[in-house]
Amino acid sequence: MYDYLIIGNGIAGLSATEEIRKKDENATILIVSEEKPSTYWRTRLSDLISKDFTDDEIFVKKHPWYNERKIEERLATKVEKIDPEKRIAYLTNGEEIAFAKALLATGATAFVPPIKNVDAQGVFAIRTVDDLRNFKNYVAGKKEVVVIGGGILGLEAAFSAQKLGLSITVIESFDYLLARQLDRELSEKLESKLNEMGIKTFTGKNTEEILTKDGVVCGIKLSDGTTISADAIMVQAGIRSNIKIAQDSGLQTERGIMVDDHLETAHKGIFAAGDCAQIGKFTIGLWTSSQEMGKIAGHNMTGDNESYIQPKPFSTLMLGDIKLFSAGMNSGEGVEEEKKEVGANIYKLFKKDNSYVGGILWGDIKYQADVKNIVFNHVDPQETKLGTEVFGK
Repeated sequence: MYDYLIIGNGIAGLSATEEIRKKDENATILIVSEEKPSTYWRTRLSDLISKDFTDDEIFVKKHPWYNERKIEERLATKVEKIDPEKRIAYLTNGEEIAFAKALLATGATAFVPPIKNVDAQGVFAIRTVDDLRNFKNYVAGKKEVVVIGGGILGLEAAFSAQKLGLSITVIESFDYLLARQLDRELSEKLESKLNEMGIKTFTGKNTEEILTKDGVVCGIKLSDGTTISADAIMVQAGIRSNIKIAQDSGLQTERGIMVDDHLETAHKGIFAAGDCAQIGKFTIGLWTSSQEMGKIAGHNMTGDNESYIQPKPFSTLMLGDIKLFSAGMNSGEGVEEEKKEVGANIYKLFKKDNSYVGGILWGDIKYQADVKNIVFNHVDPQETKLGTEVFGK
């Protein structure tokens, strides 16, 4: 029997494992993961579209780390379900593993909208290193790629794929790019910059059909009838939590696996963390959040009673000369804008009911900490360098 069973080796699972070992030197720990490699930097996948790399370069922990800490890994191995009462995990190969405590860190999969012919050859959703390699192999020697989804991951993937010499078109269903992060003015500026870089964009457009020839992608058709030729399609339309193991194990699920503030399910000793976990009404789906959840789950599995505090929303995008940072709410009814332009740099703060609720930095993003303090900690702008050096002038 293992003292701790970790199901999934994303950053949540690895972080939990690391914390458990720090607090419990002699416990037996087993990580079981469907993925073939050890934990890698999933955040680098978009950037690696245009780069050669080895597995060793993308590992979060180089391999002696696991052996030195007596952490056992079972990779390319799938858990079918667990019995929360008997404390047994059932593998798809028929094997049974007994455990004292378990963490479900099963992550998420890429969401692929129900577009006609979405299962055609040449459609990719990059979520794993295998997905990345399959895409790179497929587009070698090809010319045109359409990216469905103009969020941060979609734009990063588009920028990286363009470096392979591919012609890139981005399709975004919202009226403007990064609608959650930017106001319309800066979104249109971003779109203009991308177009200058040679990345074509269509906003406010839905993809109706993937066009094929003999089952192979040859283009897309938009809902307004526009057709765009393509040798491959990359779907970057968000994620969905992996909850099947939890469902089959009788755990409570909605969009994610239901946990309390301590990341424990209704079954004592069974925890969930990362992209698969749901606290209240929220699943989060951010690397940094998954890392923090994993740490807290690891502490609590060893007897602590820490609470996970949901993060405040902020984003950074850096594509060549494009640099922008966004935090909080930047649009909506009753939101007023304060704006400063210094050369090519733009600074915006957004106010509602006499309280700052959002901010955007364009070009010069060194005041990120100030924006977060103003928006999330209600610090007076005049008590920050952003307030005195930019808005105070």
